[in-house]
Amino acid sequence: MSTGGYAAAHLKVQLYKLVLENFRCYRSLEQQFEAGTTIIDGENGSGKTALIEAIYWQSTGRSFRHHKSSNLIRHQQKQLTVFSEYRDATDHQRHLLGVRYTAQQKKTIKYNGEPVKRQTDVAQQFPVIAIDPGCFLWIDHAPGFRRSYLDWLVFHVEPHYLSLWKQTQKTQQQLNRLLKKGHTRDLQVWQQQYAQLAQQTHKMRSQVFQSIQQRFAKLVGHFMPDIHALSLEYRKGWRDEDLLQLLIHKQELHHKLGYIDIGIHKADLVCMSESQSAQVFLSRGQKKLIAIIMYVIFIELFESRHNKSPVICLDDIDSELDNRALKILSDYLQQQPRQLFITTVNASTIDQYFGHHQVFHVEQDQQNNSILSS
Repeated sequence: MSTGGYAAAHLKVQLYKLVLENFRCYRSLEQQFEAGTTIIDGENGSGKTALIEAIYWQSTGRSFRHHKSSNLIRHQQKQLTVFSEYRDATDHQRHLLGVRYTAQQKKTIKYNGEPVKRQTDVAQQFPVIAIDPGCFLWIDHAPGFRRSYLDWLVFHVEPHYLSLWKQTQKTQQQLNRLLKKGHTRDLQVWQQQYAQLAQQTHKMRSQVFQSIQQRFAKLVGHFMPDIHALSLEYRKGWRDEDLLQLLIHKQELHHKLGYIDIGIHKADLVCMSESQSAQVFLSRGQKKLIAIIMYVIFIELFESRHNKSPVICLDDIDSELDNRALKILSDYLQQQPRQLFITTVNASTIDQYFGHHQVFHVEQDQQNNSILSS
């Protein structure tokens, strides 16, 4: 049995109270969390995942299950509300965070009673990381998934990255509009501007990747000692030639396509063994260990930059991980004071892996409303 786990008093960031109204299957919920680790169990479809989904959505503005926030509003309701109270040890204060979202796609955010315009400001003040079953397909996902992982990590590590990334995206969109319409006037000006911004974006990604790479080698040796010569490559999205010259050289093709087919939107992180993609020969279990390593790296780099841990939500992990992988992950997460929210069908199957913790059970009433009980 694990002897790890931290009391809430030791946490640098602690979600203390959560209030939901019309969020998915929750008509109304008000719950306080006393322990550092909270295990939420219940049958599939009972609403346990929706609880941690609400925590993640409030921080990031995104669901790890749905692309549209409007899908999160309880059936036949006009709006949802997620309210939380959390403690941040860096300023020894408790903070109030409320987010309302309407069926007309209007979002209102208030932080300590003051309006907040940007979701990214919330993500920095109240950081949350979610590891859901889809994350364990990290190595098998399309490049966009790994690129999003990299961008989200760089955003948390490099404070100026977001504005640069947005500017690069807008420039790329304008360049694509010119190509799609067949315009040549001012095209080279936009190509030049995009090449400069893309190079700056690549530089910031590359700097963070160096830190990822160092930790990857160490953690593979610890978690996967039987696998040799495993490495991680960062591919920036174009060959090692001058990007502007490549854009000019491929201009005719890009006119036909109506968009550029090289650039930061083609970047990827690729796991390799010598000259072969590790995706080809790693077993399903080994691929899940790679995913664990990547999210451990994310947490480590975030903590080293901010001197605090994000709230970590783990969805249905015991259905995806065998006992060895689950022990590796749980032991690592409990090495430092971190607040964990974990969902499972039956808490007794994972009790042994977590030290001091609190258990809640979720079930639905006859009106399909999720009820949380301790």
